[in-house]
Amino acid sequence: MEKVFVESFGCSANHGEGEVMKGLLHKSKFQVIDGKDDAEIIVMNICTVKGISKVLKQIRKTKEEFPHKKLVIAGCVSRDIIAGIKAIDPEASLLSTHNIHDIVPVVEETLNNNPVAELAPQQQVKLSFPKIRRNPVVGIVPISNGCDSSCTFCSTKLIKGWHKSYPVEALVDEVKNCVADGCKEVWLTGQDTSCYGQDIGTNLPFLLKRMCEVEGDFKIRLGMANPKHFPKFVNELIEAYKNPKMFRFLHMPVQSGNNEILKAMKRDYTLEQFEDIVREIRAAYPDMTLSTDIIVGFPGETRDQFVQSLDLIKKLQFDIVNISRFAPRSGTIAAKMENQIEGNERKERSRIMTNICEHVGFARNQTWKKWEGEIVIDEQGKNETWVGRNYAYKTVVVQGNFKLGQKVKVKITDLANFFLWGEVFE
Repeated sequence: MEKVFVESFGCSANHGEGEVMKGLLHKSKFQVIDGKDDAEIIVMNICTVKGISKVLKQIRKTKEEFPHKKLVIAGCVSRDIIAGIKAIDPEASLLSTHNIHDIVPVVEETLNNNPVAELAPQQQVKLSFPKIRRNPVVGIVPISNGCDSSCTFCSTKLIKGWHKSYPVEALVDEVKNCVADGCKEVWLTGQDTSCYGQDIGTNLPFLLKRMCEVEGDFKIRLGMANPKHFPKFVNELIEAYKNPKMFRFLHMPVQSGNNEILKAMKRDYTLEQFEDIVREIRAAYPDMTLSTDIIVGFPGETRDQFVQSLDLIKKLQFDIVNISRFAPRSGTIAAKMENQIEGNERKERSRIMTNICEHVGFARNQTWKKWEGEIVIDEQGKNETWVGRNYAYKTVVVQGNFKLGQKVKVKITDLANFFLWGEVFE
């Protein structure tokens, strides 16, 4: 039994595809192991959404550390990274996100000194595959592939293609499989979950309603949703969140606090529309954990426009802000724009925004002071701690001896910027 190590990077969708590749390899009698040292072949499931230089650095480091091991580079393999990969390892095989079902023959050919490249784009429903989950209590479920937006900064669509929704009943069955496997959390993923169903005559709230009808003890976390589609169904979505199986968590990227920058990004909504959506959702659920993404240093972004993004964070009190320093992605419109912001300035803006987010995150966590309730342990922490999530997907750190998936009742005793400290009382 040849030993294979699979390492995944990037978003939850990418990690979900890594789980599938592990499952397929295990089913075909490969020994999937947890470390590179003893592996005969290393599969690197890469993410290029933030550029290729970091990815090439990761590949180079692995090849230098294990020069005699064979490599398969899988995942978001963009055309502009291929030459860089081959310069590091001419014998590396390539497997794109569209072809993960071919991981077994690609590994077999690579072991037989016959490197291959499976890169042709194709539509495929990536469900019902065997999986080896990185977390046994978390089921990662892709609800679609691709995107219907044309954001000028994003390279993901160049790889993933146009949006294609997966069938409702197939997704419901996938949730059932997760629950049967013992998953307590189901993470719905996609390049944009908000446009789900538009191509098959349904919508996201209907899918959530059907999934919540699945029997079992679990909760659903909705992944990244582009706000441009929300006006079509925001009232239905608010209704869907009434179900106790929905984590009161929403990841809705705003990307900028200025309308001119949003237009240059081709985000297809205004700041006013975004704020209206947040107000409606927070009016229904004041305890909703709201996560967003913001890019600092987009081409032409002035200091005043950057400050408007800071003001938006303070105004809307996001619980989580994923900050990205703009970097030009090959093949994107933004990469060719004039008035590119200098690197040190982007770094300084990121530092300022991080500081603001820490203060806002702590202020949001103040609302949970002395809260008592149930959490589900879903991660082992550091220094003999465990991490759990409450009904709003708030991170609660506790000390003690627990198991993944275990439910415990806690009282919040202290606060940090981005998590809560809990004391178990039952």
